[in-house]
Amino acid sequence: MNQTARLLTPPVDDDENDMAAIGRAMNENRKERHAGWKVENTALLAASKLPFRSTNNGECLLLREKGKPAVDFYPSTGRWRIPAMNRTMGGHAQRFLTWYAGEKW
Repeated sequence: MNQTARLLTPPVDDDENDMAAIGRAMNENRKERHAGWKVENTALLAASKLPFRSTNNGECLLLREKGKPAVDFYPSTGRWRIPAMNRTMGGHAQRFLTWYAGEKW
């Protein structure tokens, strides 16, 4: 870097307003939001009485009901995946339950 570029580059500010601190705060906010969704969605699925198996510390709930396709539900994001169809859908646990009950298998 030449002398002129050094003079034009503002000094790095280490206070809490720098971009790294903002990024860390956003990341923490996202983690808290997803943790809340995980608790809420898992509770809704458990209340539905559908049989599921929890894996990876509750990050993925596996639904394997006879007569229905295998579904992987991710409570921290509200998304679900049908591995046989290589398809992912999203929403919330209530939307998933409506979809799961309404499909004609």
